[in-house]
Amino acid sequence: MATDDASTLPVENRLSRCIRWWPTIAAFGVGAALQTAATIFFGENRAYLDWACVFVIWPLTVFLLLLWWTFWSRLPWRIRGLGLMVIAGIGASILAAFRFDEFNGAMIPRFSPRWLPSKQDRAAEFFKSTAATSAAVQLDDLANDSLDPTVGDWPAFRGPNRDDVVIGESLRTDWNERPPKQLWKHPIGSGWGAFAVIGRRIWTMEQRGENELCVCYDLETGREVWSRADAVRFSSPQGGVGPCSTPTVHDGKVFTQGATGILNCLDAATGQRVWTRNTLEDAGSPNLSWGQCGSPLIFEDLVIVNPGSNDAASKDKNSAVIAYRIDNGEKAWAAGNRVGSYASPHPATMRGVQVVLIFDGLGLTALSRIGDSQFPSFEWTNNPQVNAAQPMIIDDSHFLIGSGYGQGSVLIDFQPREGDESSSRISERWQSKQFKLKFNSGVRRGDYVYGLDEGLLTCLSLKSGKRVWKQGRYGYGQMLLVEDKLLILTEEGDVVLVPATPEPPRELARLHVIDGKTWNHPVFSRGRLLVRNSEEAACLDLR
Repeated sequence: MATDDASTLPVENRLSRCIRWWPTIAAFGVGAALQTAATIFFGENRAYLDWACVFVIWPLTVFLLLLWWTFWSRLPWRIRGLGLMVIAGIGASILAAFRFDEFNGAMIPRFSPRWLPSKQDRAAEFFKSTAATSAAVQLDDLANDSLDPTVGDWPAFRGPNRDDVVIGESLRTDWNERPPKQLWKHPIGSGWGAFAVIGRRIWTMEQRGENELCVCYDLETGREVWSRADAVRFSSPQGGVGPCSTPTVHDGKVFTQGATGILNCLDAATGQRVWTRNTLEDAGSPNLSWGQCGSPLIFEDLVIVNPGSNDAASKDKNSAVIAYRIDNGEKAWAAGNRVGSYASPHPATMRGVQVVLIFDGLGLTALSRIGDSQFPSFEWTNNPQVNAAQPMIIDDSHFLIGSGYGQGSVLIDFQPREGDESSSRISERWQSKQFKLKFNSGVRRGDYVYGLDEGLLTCLSLKSGKRVWKQGRYGYGQMLLVEDKLLILTEEGDVVLVPATPEPPRELARLHVIDGKTWNHPVFSRGRLLVRNSEEAACLDLR
């Protein structure tokens, strides 16, 4: 005769009868509901959506499952305790085996095995091994190399016109038959800027230990020629360690702005300091969350930086933008009291007037050579007040600006002032939520613009503001326009060639070049491609 006595059933059957399963269904239901709500609420704001998933929704779901296992599962306490010990052991093993390195562009944490040397250790070992190299011999090697920029040089952030467009050069695309030749590759100090190039000399900024440096290398060999250090260090949990800006080379001098606001003028050939200023002290302002990222702009006889007015006290000083005299570093003028952000000062000609565009945390302003406003400001902001991609010059009255965090892009039309400022006019041609340039500047070819919309390569029509196509996930990398091709340096360190065309393209070539998170702009000069991130730098011959 059959019996329902549970004590006579096998152990596994008794456990399945006593386990309370509905809380697990509820936990997953809560996670799914929160995921759906976050997707609807944040919409195009991928950064906030990723943060909500990684730091709220998934941890909460796991926490609820742990509560179920510990208090609501009805399992024997011996089994519950054993399960918790196993989970704790796995967690401790993971923490012991892996270390946190950084966040990627979507603010997802990245880890690496502890048994491998850290990028700082690898860089320190490399610098130690090369410390005996004679810089004097290298200076002799470069003594006859001119510091006057010519066609093919890359003297400033994003190139001679600060637009990531390569002028007068071409590159081959048959990388399978003729792979690009690697001229050199080695570790580098942490930093997120790019290279400036004139002749055989290249300059970049790095963090080495407690020192922030401007370093000059030899383009052909990768050997260090000279370095100049400031005893400062910047680090943020999300942005990482090191300076974010690119040196500007002009008239035999190198101008650098570090993450803590130190502006240096150095002799380009030797690295000797000509003058120095602290831009944040001059602005009377605290630093930004991710440090000073703007690359200095040479504007006639001035060097212009935009530290911002980043608290209530500094707004009274009207020093959000500062111009210094090139020859001696004296302050020529200071203007504005708007909160700063991470884009660099940008030169433009608006209806025949030479201006400097400042894309700050509140939007776009245009300043003249003497620091006054020629046109009304255009408000364009997002919740964290982060505008980091460079303005795109369409013509002398039309400009495209864009940002991330769900904001998108807008094409604006500046009209000239006739009489007083009230007669100036700004009109908005179109807005697009489909071209969100978080800190990845776009490029233009003809009637179309190309950029990484939260990591996805996108083509947008300038005439309509409509997306033409969107394909290819390249992360938060950067790109150049070389003739009719996009040269993309992906966030993972790959170099990819894609046709710049309104027709949906296919990749022409792809090559992995450097390891680690890569946010830095690539540089193309005389057939050489320079790439770097916070771990490595490399030079490829693409002629």
